[in-house]
Amino acid sequence: MNQKYRRQMGISLAILVVCGAVGIPVYLARLHSVASTLITSAYEIRTKADADREIAAWSERFGKDFWQEGDRTGGDHTYDAQIVSPVLARLHIVQPTVVTVGITMRDGQIRSVAVIEFTGWYPVASVWVQEWFDEKIPKRIRVLGHRPYHAWVEFPASLPEDQRRKAFAINTKCLVSWRICKTEEEILPGISQLESTTSPD
Repeated sequence: MNQKYRRQMGISLAILVVCGAVGIPVYLARLHSVASTLITSAYEIRTKADADREIAAWSERFGKDFWQEGDRTGGDHTYDAQIVSPVLARLHIVQPTVVTVGITMRDGQIRSVAVIEFTGWYPVASVWVQEWFDEKIPKRIRVLGHRPYHAWVEFPASLPEDQRRKAFAINTKCLVSWRICKTEEEILPGISQLESTTSPD
């Protein structure tokens, strides 16, 4: 009886291992795809109508709780969505990483779009990309922060498309990697060249 029980347990464990070996890579591929697509959605927002469309599309796809709504002092209304896999991170299958897209409205108009990625339980590295629609700032990319580990990238919505594309090129592979992304350059490849390639004031 004991031998039979051990055999059944062995079979069950083998099945679990196989399911994990097959299922986890599929799940991680899906997670990576969703995060990349969400950032693409953020990049494609140019008007309030675009923002409303993307918010509605993601809510329809993943449910009304996909976006966390909030209000801030000054009249800002925010929509934030996060992609994260805490269970696999706690199992040490991937490193703890969070990808966030934030949309801010004010007085019925879009104010800003942000894409944020940070790694580590107590951020080892982070990059915050902020595109402003209603702020009068120079037509160039500014990179600030405690570099090379934490950076804040900001620019106006009037920036040329090729420069916007580079600024939104967040590396979502950090989300599904067993090795932690430790610097701003790993999170946003080419960040060190962003300021030097932008238009003068």
